[in-house]
Amino acid sequence: MPSVPSNSKCAELGCKNPRSRLNTYCLEHGGLDNMARRETDSAYQTPLWKTIRAAQISKQPLCQGCLSRGIVAAAKHIDHLFAWKHIGGQAFSRNIFQSLCHNCHSQKTGLEKQGIYRHYAQQGAKDYTKHDYAYMVHQDHMRPLE
Repeated sequence: MPSVPSNSKCAELGCKNPRSRLNTYCLEHGGLDNMARRETDSAYQTPLWKTIRAAQISKQPLCQGCLSRGIVAAAKHIDHLFAWKHIGGQAFSRNIFQSLCHNCHSQKTGLEKQGIYRHYAQQGAKDYTKHDYAYMVHQDHMRPLE
């Protein structure tokens, strides 16, 4: 009887490290261990996150990714423009947030694994790197309130 091949190596091209137990990457390439996963999940249960999420969904209830392509779709996810796990804990609350549907959020998460942080705007999508974080967050906080 044929067997399913085991997938024990990291999914990063050329990496021979063992994959983490919670996803297909090794710890060096974004794999998660149980402790990191618990810390990440608990951050989204805090009153701070619930306040940020409510404010963003109130300000922009439609998916910004779809709107940039002329499609109207409801947002289900509030996304950190710069993945806070890549930047550091301060980026959890000090970030640029965007409302996204499930498909746009999944695509953006895939880009983040390549070091690309996509910002959706009316003029279209613009890509950044983690080196743009400090400048972009400073610029966003200097904007007058709308």
